[in-house]
Amino acid sequence: MFRKIILLTGLTFLATATAAQAATADAVVEHGVAVKMRDGVTLRADIYRPKQEGTFPVLLQRTPYDKRGGVSFGYKAAEHGYVVIIQDVRGRYSSQGEWYPFKHESQDGYDTVEWAAALPYSNGKVGMFGGSYVGATQML
Repeated sequence: MFRKIILLTGLTFLATATAAQAATADAVVEHGVAVKMRDGVTLRADIYRPKQEGTFPVLLQRTPYDKRGGVSFGYKAAEHGYVVIIQDVRGRYSSQGEWYPFKHESQDGYDTVEWAAALPYSNGKVGMFGGSYVGATQML
Protein backbone atom coordinates (compact mmCIF):
# COMPACT_ATOMS: atom_id res chain seq x y z
CA MET A 1 0.00 0.00 0.00
CA PHE A 2 2.82 2.40 0.94
CA ARG A 3 4.50 1.77 -2.42
CA LYS A 4 1.28 2.64 -4.25
CA ILE A 5 1.02 5.92 -2.35
CA ILE A 6 4.63 6.79 -3.16
CA LEU A 7 4.08 5.85 -6.82
CA LEU A 8 0.89 7.93 -7.07
CA THR A 9 2.61 10.88 -5.39
CA GLY A 10 5.51 10.63 -7.83
CA LEU A 11 3.18 10.41 -10.83
CA THR A 12 1.20 13.42 -9.60
CA PHE A 13 4.40 15.43 -9.21
CA LEU A 14 5.57 14.39 -12.69
CA ALA A 15 2.23 15.33 -14.25
CA THR A 16 2.28 18.72 -12.53
CA ALA A 17 5.85 19.42 -13.67
CA THR A 18 4.97 18.40 -17.23
CA ALA A 19 1.90 20.66 -17.23
CA ALA A 20 4.01 23.58 -15.99
CA GLN A 21 6.51 23.00 -18.80
CA ALA A 22 3.69 22.88 -21.35
CA ALA A 23 2.37 26.21 -20.05
CA THR A 24 5.76 27.85 -20.61
CA ALA A 25 5.59 26.93 -24.29
CA ASP A 26 2.70 29.41 -24.75
CA ALA A 27 4.45 32.38 -23.14
CA VAL A 28 7.69 34.30 -23.32
CA VAL A 29 9.04 35.03 -19.84
CA GLU A 30 11.69 37.55 -18.85
CA HIS A 31 12.87 37.50 -15.24
CA GLY A 32 14.47 40.40 -13.37
CA VAL A 33 13.93 43.05 -16.04
CA ALA A 34 15.42 46.38 -14.94
CA VAL A 35 13.05 49.35 -14.73
CA LYS A 36 14.85 52.64 -14.01
CA MET A 37 12.99 55.15 -11.86
CA ARG A 38 13.35 58.94 -12.26
CA ASP A 39 15.79 59.10 -9.32
CA GLY A 40 18.06 56.40 -10.77
CA VAL A 41 16.89 53.51 -8.57
CA THR A 42 16.36 50.25 -10.48
CA LEU A 43 13.29 48.16 -9.74
CA ARG A 44 13.03 44.59 -11.03
CA ALA A 45 10.08 43.00 -12.77
CA ASP A 46 9.14 39.67 -14.29
CA ILE A 47 7.32 39.86 -17.61
CA TYR A 48 5.01 37.19 -19.05
CA ARG A 49 3.76 37.78 -22.59
CA PRO A 50 2.13 35.89 -25.43
CA LYS A 51 4.49 34.06 -27.73
CA GLN A 52 2.82 35.36 -30.89
CA GLU A 53 3.83 38.65 -32.48
CA GLY A 54 1.73 41.74 -31.91
CA THR A 55 0.81 44.29 -29.28
CA PHE A 56 -1.24 43.43 -26.22
CA PRO A 57 -2.80 45.09 -23.17
CA VAL A 58 -0.63 45.06 -20.05
CA LEU A 59 -1.65 43.94 -16.56
CA LEU A 60 0.69 45.40 -13.95
CA GLN A 61 1.16 44.42 -10.34
CA ARG A 62 3.63 46.16 -8.01
CA THR A 63 4.20 44.13 -4.87
CA PRO A 64 6.20 44.09 -1.64
CA TYR A 65 5.42 40.35 -1.31
CA ASP A 66 7.85 38.95 -3.95
CA LYS A 67 7.12 39.06 -7.66
CA ARG A 68 7.69 35.31 -7.96
CA GLY A 69 4.28 34.76 -6.37
CA GLY A 70 2.59 35.68 -9.66
CA VAL A 71 4.02 32.94 -11.86
CA SER A 72 0.79 30.96 -12.41
CA PHE A 73 -1.26 34.06 -13.13
CA GLY A 74 1.42 35.37 -15.47
CA TYR A 75 1.40 32.26 -17.62
CA LYS A 76 -2.39 31.98 -17.65
CA ALA A 77 -2.96 35.62 -18.62
CA ALA A 78 -0.27 35.43 -21.33
CA GLU A 79 -2.11 32.45 -22.82
CA HIS A 80 -5.18 34.70 -23.05
CA GLY A 81 -3.45 37.58 -24.84
CA TYR A 82 -2.17 39.78 -22.01
CA VAL A 83 1.27 40.98 -21.04
CA VAL A 84 1.69 40.57 -17.28
CA ILE A 85 4.32 42.57 -15.43
CA ILE A 86 4.91 41.82 -11.77
CA GLN A 87 7.35 44.17 -10.08
CA ASP A 88 9.01 44.14 -6.68
CA VAL A 89 8.47 47.58 -5.15
CA ARG A 90 11.41 49.72 -4.08
CA GLY A 91 13.59 48.07 -1.44
CA ARG A 92 11.87 44.69 -1.57
CA TYR A 93 13.35 41.43 -2.86
CA SER A 94 15.25 42.09 -6.11
CA SER A 95 14.55 45.84 -6.37
CA GLN A 96 17.06 48.47 -5.27
CA GLY A 97 16.49 51.23 -2.74
CA GLU A 98 15.09 51.33 0.75
CA TRP A 99 11.53 50.32 1.51
CA TYR A 100 9.45 52.91 3.30
CA PRO A 101 5.83 51.75 3.08
CA PHE A 102 3.90 53.92 0.60
CA LYS A 103 6.56 56.66 0.42
CA HIS A 104 7.67 56.07 -3.18
CA GLU A 105 4.64 54.25 -4.59
CA SER A 106 3.14 57.26 -6.38
CA GLN A 107 6.22 58.23 -8.40
CA ASP A 108 7.48 54.68 -8.87
CA GLY A 109 4.02 53.56 -9.98
CA TYR A 110 3.75 56.41 -12.48
CA ASP A 111 7.22 55.70 -13.89
CA THR A 112 6.44 51.99 -14.19
CA VAL A 113 3.10 52.54 -15.95
CA GLU A 114 4.75 54.89 -18.46
CA TRP A 115 7.55 52.35 -19.04
CA ALA A 116 5.05 49.48 -19.48
CA ALA A 117 2.90 51.44 -21.95
CA ALA A 118 5.97 52.13 -24.12
CA LEU A 119 7.15 48.51 -24.39
CA PRO A 120 7.27 47.30 -28.02
CA TYR A 121 4.72 44.53 -27.37
CA SER A 122 2.34 46.79 -25.39
CA ASN A 123 -0.70 48.33 -27.06
CA GLY A 124 -0.39 51.28 -24.67
CA LYS A 125 -3.20 50.17 -22.36
CA VAL A 126 -2.05 49.36 -18.82
CA GLY A 127 -4.32 48.07 -16.05
CA MET A 128 -3.32 47.28 -12.48
CA PHE A 129 -4.60 44.54 -10.21
CA GLY A 130 -4.29 43.18 -6.68
CA GLY A 131 -5.47 43.68 -3.12
CA SER A 132 -3.97 44.72 0.22
CA TYR A 133 -0.74 46.73 -0.14
CA VAL A 134 -0.69 45.80 -3.82
CA GLY A 135 -4.12 47.38 -4.25
CA ALA A 136 -3.03 50.53 -2.46
CA THR A 137 -0.12 50.99 -4.90
CA GLN A 138 -2.71 51.43 -7.66
CA MET A 139 -4.37 54.41 -6.00
CA LEU A 140 -1.33 56.38 -4.90
